Amino acid sequence: MFKTLLKKQMYEFFAGFFIDKKTGKSRAKNGVIGYIVIYIFLFVMLGVVFFNSAATLCAPLSEMGLSWLYFAIMSLIGLALGVFGSVFNTFSALYKAKDNDILLSMPIPPRMILFSRMTGTWIMGTAYELIVMVPALIVYYINVKQTALSVVFSVLAVLDMSVTVLVLSCALGWVVALISGKRKNKSIATVILSLVFLACYYIVYMRAYEYIGMVIQNADKVSSFFKTYIFLIYQLGMAAEGKVLSMLIVTVFTAAAFADVMVVMSRTFIKITTNEKAAAKIVYKEKTASRKSESTALLKKEFAKFFSSPNYMLNCALGTVMMPALGIISLIKGEQLVEKLSTAAPELGNILPLAAAASVCMLTSMNDITAPSVSLEGKSLWIIRSYPVDMKKVLFAKLKVHLIMTVIPGVFASACIGASMKLGIAESVIICLISAAFAVLNGSFGLFINLKKPNFTWTNEIAPIKQSAGVVITLFGGWGVIVVLAALYLLLNTLVSPLIFLIICLAVLSAAAAGFTLWVAKKGSVILNNL
Repeated sequence: MFKTLLKKQMYEFFAGFFIDKKTGKSRAKNGVIGYIVIYIFLFVMLGVVFFNSAATLCAPLSEMGLSWLYFAIMSLIGLALGVFGSVFNTFSALYKAKDNDILLSMPIPPRMILFSRMTGTWIMGTAYELIVMVPALIVYYINVKQTALSVVFSVLAVLDMSVTVLVLSCALGWVVALISGKRKNKSIATVILSLVFLACYYIVYMRAYEYIGMVIQNADKVSSFFKTYIFLIYQLGMAAEGKVLSMLIVTVFTAAAFADVMVVMSRTFIKITTNEKAAAKIVYKEKTASRKSESTALLKKEFAKFFSSPNYMLNCALGTVMMPALGIISLIKGEQLVEKLSTAAPELGNILPLAAAASVCMLTSMNDITAPSVSLEGKSLWIIRSYPVDMKKVLFAKLKVHLIMTVIPGVFASACIGASMKLGIAESVIICLISAAFAVLNGSFGLFINLKKPNFTWTNEIAPIKQSAGVVITLFGGWGVIVVLAALYLLLNTLVSPLIFLIICLAVLSAAAAGFTLWVAKKGSVILNNL
């Protein structure tokens, strides 16, 4: 039974590679290969980044006789990335899957259901962890003289880490599940906590090489810190050197932590999973309802769906947070950056408006709210199709959510950057308009792709939000547009000024946005009505 449950879990994770969700038929061989190649490329590129960081760190520390410290630091990074990659879908995968009722009604022990889902979570967390640890091991084997025992133990240490990632992810998911049953604003609370985690992660990532230099210069202090305050990670590094006692300590601790988490979660699994069934009673209070237009009612419905899902907000609207942050940072640091650039390379001053527009558009492309919005209707699609309204209004309500969450922060960021870089009024206004046009293009294109490639058979909302073709195409399509426009400027820079090129970009983006919006209004509404 466990094998069957795990197979179902893995099928849900990877079905998008092999099955066309719209037709329910297997994809063509070329399509499957294309999907796999894209994901392999992404993982390899991330691996290269961590390989370079590991190579910078390993040689100096190994020469100091602190190879264990190198392995401990890379292990800590691997743990962070593993938890970061899996914690966002742990809660929904373990407790909020759509097939909970069906599985719990079957003669299947709840503990087996939980364990199969935990195994799926372990596989996903391990995949993220290995992005760091595979390059780290390669660098470690190249720079540090190995024995048979150290090779075996270093691999076992990575395996122990994967279990630790699972323990941390499940523990955080369990805490979120407990809080979720008690609080009405659980989605917003989850998003805020996740954004804090993201902010810390990106701060560390952006200053990684600075931190590497500090570690090398203060190796003795850092090693003392690990021995005193992060004892388990210290023992993990020692285990990788072939120390039997350290390997035993790490393994025993990991096994005990896993056992504790398994016991606690198995005892609370049914209660938390069925918690929504025992919702608090609502006391009826008579109120006078104000009449709303069709568009307003549909927009309110879309916002309610958006704010009710932490996964939706975190994965499809991160640009809403990043753009204001960029604007504020530019007001604080922008003038200093411009001065440094002007001193180092005076010729770059002319393309500052282009760089400003590109940076805002890059963050704008991080918002893909419309890309999974049709798929998220799931089996409730018949409800919106039964509405006595034009399907065009339904689609435009989804587009409006995207625009409200994207255009406002984009214009704010553009205005801040223009002020900090002391750009002209014309340039600042055009950059604001470009960010708005790019947002419209991204939103309408997301609807276009989602209507062409919908997925209504999901059991976990993570599937349409993170694992769908529409989201991938929309995200990378936005980046592709920026790259193409940058290449176009390289061809035309001797013929047009940056200001004229910005006007050309605005015209191109506006025309493309208008084209896709018109398609959504005419053909998109027909497709939605026939899905």
